Amino acid sequence: MENKMVEFRLLKSEFEFEQAIQLADKVFRDVEHRSMGEAFPQVFSPELNQSYGAFINDELVSYIGLVPSIIHLGDAEIQAYSIGAICTHPNHRKKGYASLLLDKILTHVQKSEASILFVSGNLPMYLKAGCSYYGKLNKYEINKGDLLGTEGYFVRELSPFDWFYLRKLLHARPVYVEQSIYDFSVLYMAAGFASIHKMKHKILVAESENAIKGFVILAVPNSSLGSGDQLARVIEWGGEPQAIQTILVNSFQCGIKSLKCSFPMHEKEINKLLNSLEKTDAPYPGTIKITNLDLLLNQAEPFFRGKVKIVDVDNSSKKLIFNQKSIILDNISLEKLILQGDPKLDGYLNDIFPIPLPFPEGLNYV
Repeated sequence: MENKMVEFRLLKSEFEFEQAIQLADKVFRDVEHRSMGEAFPQVFSPELNQSYGAFINDELVSYIGLVPSIIHLGDAEIQAYSIGAICTHPNHRKKGYASLLLDKILTHVQKSEASILFVSGNLPMYLKAGCSYYGKLNKYEINKGDLLGTEGYFVRELSPFDWFYLRKLLHARPVYVEQSIYDFSVLYMAAGFASIHKMKHKILVAESENAIKGFVILAVPNSSLGSGDQLARVIEWGGEPQAIQTILVNSFQCGIKSLKCSFPMHEKEINKLLNSLEKTDAPYPGTIKITNLDLLLNQAEPFFRGKVKIVDVDNSSKKLIFNQKSIILDNISLEKLILQGDPKLDGYLNDIFPIPLPFPEGLNYV
């Protein structure tokens, strides 16, 4: 009988989004944290109007934030969504509300012709809905003196005169989430992922020949919020690999003790420069779901062009044509190849799959 009283729908007003912020703060934050509304403005945006809630008598009792984005992968533009701030009021848990909201989300994503959905977690609810682990990265922990920089770069903090240089570096990355200068500045100040650990952002740039050649956004401890013992983290980066390496070396001038960083495997030059360091390999944090394989292949076609051609065999399988060879994969195996790679297949494909995707704990973390 109770289920008939529950309404599952898009949020409609600023008041309802304020309810969502209060619920998320109750579930995820303590008194030292910044409010979720400040840290994740896109997740609680009446302007975007994408997020879903479960309501009982107009009271929000369960919530999933939904954020659209464009992933630039070479010349390809992939339409994507991310979900975050998934929370249910303690008095209304274990009633299946979040799962029912997730069904609404998946319908919304498909209607919007987004081909992938990023999820910041790996709960059984997500895995049951078809989400999977994806990507490959190297995780490092850098201490002072572990690395040497490259001569010719001057490292400093970002100045108010640097935005156009920074934009060029942002757009020159092989894979990135679309951001305007304003988007970047808002998300930088919001410090979403850093705020989880009660840290703040700092941006360093490497200058050479009167031009900025690289940047790194750091999450650094904030002793006033009790995060002084946290290790600093690399949040986002761009530019020449040697410039990024030199910024990492110089980051210890900010008073940090140690630096955690995770660089995707497709960032081959950066990983090569860090080759002397101990590292562990891991999948990307979080999970992902391909919501429409044919749509993803269509949106990613400019990336595949000249590397591999993917054509239909029938409704459940496709042929990959590459390097004067071909293989046939069922759709499930192809999705796994796209997201995780498969070293057992032809070595030529290892440079294409898994497809490069942005590091999910960057500025656009949801």
